[in-house]
Amino acid sequence: MNFEEALTFELEQVPKLSGKVYPGFLPGKTAPYLVYLSSPGLRTKVLESGYLTSKEVSATLNVITSKYSDLKIISDAVIDKVISFQGRAIGNGGPHIQEVTYEEPKELYEPEPNLYRCVIEIQVYFRE
Repeated sequence: MNFEEALTFELEQVPKLSGKVYPGFLPGKTAPYLVYLSSPGLRTKVLESGYLTSKEVSATLNVITSKYSDLKIISDAVIDKVISFQGRAIGNGGPHIQEVTYEEPKELYEPEPNLYRCVIEIQVYFRE
């Protein structure tokens, strides 16, 4: 299981997000749901032997809800889930996360679709 598959598996364990976690952009779904974008990552490099099998991967998680109170509850649960990645393998046979960090979440209201969004930037470090 690669990182994105494992990330999807883990985030679908969050209450109200079961079967509602999608990579990329997904218009037209009923809230709540989560969409994410993930980079291929940056491999670790050392002078003696070049690039290693470990890397840092950045991802942007977007929690989308129709009620602000749901945004708060689901976003907090997503952050708790992400923090739980550190020191364990995620998903079913996914990468073992050695370190995880996240930036302060940003909350937005989008008037055109009448939805709330919480953007959570994460970085994970693991060895493939």
